[in-house]
Amino acid sequence: MRVDELPVDERIKRIIRERGIEELYPPQAEALMSGVLEGKNLVLAIPTASGKTLVSEIVMVNKLLREGGKAVYLVPLKALAEEKYREFKEWEVLGLRVAATTGDYDSTDEWLGRYDVIIATAEKFDSLLRHGSNWIEDVKLVVADEVHLIGSYDRGATLEMILSHMLGKAQILALSATVGNAEELAEWLDAALVMSDWRPVQLRKGVFHIGQLFWEDGGIDRYPENWESLAIDAVKKGKQALVFVNTRRSAEKEALSLSSKIARLLTKPETRQLDELVSSIEDNPTTEKLKRALRGGVAFHHAGLSRAERTMIEDAFRSKLIKVIVATPTLAAGVNTPAFRVIIRDTKRYAGFGWTDIPVLEIQQMMGRAGRPKYDKVGEAIIVARTEEPRRLMEKYIHGKPEKLFSMLANEQAFRSQILALVTNFRIGNFRELVSFLERTFYAHQRRDIASLEYKAKNVVYFLIENGFIDMDMNDRFMPLPFGKRSSQLYIDPLTAKKFKDAFPKLENNPNPFGIFQLIASTPDMATLNARRREMEDYLDLAYEMEDKLYTNIPYYEDSRFQGFLGQIKTAKVLLDWINEVPETRIYETYNIDPGDLYRILELADWLMYSLIELYRLFEPEEDVLNYLRDLHLRLRHGVREELLELVKLPNIGRKRARALYNAGFRSQEDIMRAKVRDLLEVEGIGMKVVEGLFRHFGVEMPKGAKKDSKKAEKARKGTLDAFLK
Repeated sequence: MRVDELPVDERIKRIIRERGIEELYPPQAEALMSGVLEGKNLVLAIPTASGKTLVSEIVMVNKLLREGGKAVYLVPLKALAEEKYREFKEWEVLGLRVAATTGDYDSTDEWLGRYDVIIATAEKFDSLLRHGSNWIEDVKLVVADEVHLIGSYDRGATLEMILSHMLGKAQILALSATVGNAEELAEWLDAALVMSDWRPVQLRKGVFHIGQLFWEDGGIDRYPENWESLAIDAVKKGKQALVFVNTRRSAEKEALSLSSKIARLLTKPETRQLDELVSSIEDNPTTEKLKRALRGGVAFHHAGLSRAERTMIEDAFRSKLIKVIVATPTLAAGVNTPAFRVIIRDTKRYAGFGWTDIPVLEIQQMMGRAGRPKYDKVGEAIIVARTEEPRRLMEKYIHGKPEKLFSMLANEQAFRSQILALVTNFRIGNFRELVSFLERTFYAHQRRDIASLEYKAKNVVYFLIENGFIDMDMNDRFMPLPFGKRSSQLYIDPLTAKKFKDAFPKLENNPNPFGIFQLIASTPDMATLNARRREMEDYLDLAYEMEDKLYTNIPYYEDSRFQGFLGQIKTAKVLLDWINEVPETRIYETYNIDPGDLYRILELADWLMYSLIELYRLFEPEEDVLNYLRDLHLRLRHGVREELLELVKLPNIGRKRARALYNAGFRSQEDIMRAKVRDLLEVEGIGMKVVEGLFRHFGVEMPKGAKKDSKKAEKARKGTLDAFLK
């Protein structure tokens, strides 16, 4: 189908043609003729790179230009939200406004009312639904990208509940590359279904075993015995490769190993560019390995890297500077990084009690990354048979169907939180209304067993009543209580809120950072660190040493909670080091963690600390305790000791600049207001832009001659060792 033939606004066709697209792919054409342009729901299950995003753009823009209102585009990852935001900005020439929102779960974000296309993570949109943001009534279309994540244990229930809320209120477009039971999903959503195996780039799939590559079409190619030869061969052909492994440490080890071999294949300009890239990365134990790998044109990619580092790697790979990425499966979850050859080294992973097979759905998601529409006629996806029989891998992963999606409302933690939200934020008035809503879910549609759902819901309702989240009146109608409503708005598990509430009396008697951090770490919403076997004794000693500061008893060695408790102690100690200004590099080395782990813990701790304060405010708080908690929250957010609290309240002053100012004698905001510009500029990390920001903040005009002082300070600095090392 030619773009000209599309039954949409001429302006939409013009923008698509400006991208160089004159003809639609067959599945795109089928999708757009399914009734979706007339408002029918659609489940679109087609391979990666077959153009799902373009279909969603046409549907969104067509609907907004015809009907007005808003379109919400749901993504599973913050990185994906940023990527889609950059792509969709192109439509602003038609007068549409595009926004992305991912953080802060305690906000109505009314500012989004000014925008037409809103990109959000599922969790963020769920929290906006709970807050009852006014603009949500104007949402005419919800696009659920990567809808197969409805079967994800930790995130599936959120996506399912969003779709259950929006069913009948807005048009739904569900996108996925791999769904084992797409028919069932389409039936639930009362949607048309378009499924296809068609790809713009042909995909060859095979299994590699000790030097032999068995293709699914029966062909056999021979290589050196080690699977690395497959990646090296791709680079020799002027192509790129993605390698998937099952652990972070494997990703680092294999990237370093490949780097030494691929370095010989780089041109001099590439080596120079890679050196420039390396020099832009901050030093820490993880990036030290990354820098070594990058010098050879290879990178590793996993959740231990910071978001900035992961984005830098993805961009350098897309620009073909990085030749090979060795990644954990996080990279397969939708971020747009295709390669000519995908090599799947591992088909098993460790899951709590031993090694298990990675699901077919996930492996096929990884294989779908092979082949770049603009550069390759064929993409290659190769599974490495290390200990497995090659034939078994071929049957399971190459010829096999992806697993069926199952509703994750069976996940007790997610179910508990959603039931509370229905009662406190969505005006579900009694148990009959609650069951009536649950009958609309994928769980009810799939299981056809409303009795088990009723039983589960009843248990949750009892828990919520017993713990003061909700009550019931004489007519058996639900009465949301402030504690329940606030817990739901804060987007925390009711069990987390209960732990906080139970701890308030002890916290009031003995407010201290270690006790508060262990409390936060003990909640189901916190990602705690694992205490390794060799560390256990040290953390048990620390727990006994700090016993008078804890709000809980230390469990016995035989107790099932013992190991988890030591992980909480380790996490609390990391947070304690952070607010005592221990340098990040030392934290990584001491606790054997990566930057990504620290940032994730800090982000969660910040949100939980805020939630703790908000809930404490509901229970006649003692003013001095409340102020203590607020100061501790600020210290946690910035990673500073108490004496720097006044300074970090200033714009662009973080932990390093605040400490440098304090050490230089600027110990209060008043000191800074009275300071000469040239004296401020002599402080490490303080440049003219920071000084201008400070003066603006104080509402003071910059003195004449300040620019000259800036140049003098810069000149003086150029001769220092500090400047040389930069």
